[in-house]
Amino acid sequence: MTQQLKPLGTIMQLLEELGYEITYAYEDLVFVDHNDFLLQFENTGSTLNLFFNKSCPRSEAEKIEQMIIPAGDRKGLSITKKGSYNVTEQEDENLKIEFFEN
Repeated sequence: MTQQLKPLGTIMQLLEELGYEITYAYEDLVFVDHNDFLLQFENTGSTLNLFFNKSCPRSEAEKIEQMIIPAGDRKGLSITKKGSYNVTEQEDENLKIEFFEN
């Protein structure tokens, strides 16, 4: 079984062009500055899920969605809005991320 490479460089370039920066990439998740949204890789390298932070205002989420999906298409990335997420800090200082699909 071969594992597909994730196009992190392409995603970094896409986000920079839109005025964002990757703050952290871990396994299949790409965290973006200001924590308004994150991207999650699907099994195929160029397919990503878009999740918005529960605290991101709806108007801001809509603006980001309308920018990022077509911009991703132009770079050969398929980005699909999947839902929202919430991050909470645990007692042991680890973070817990909960996903809520639409």
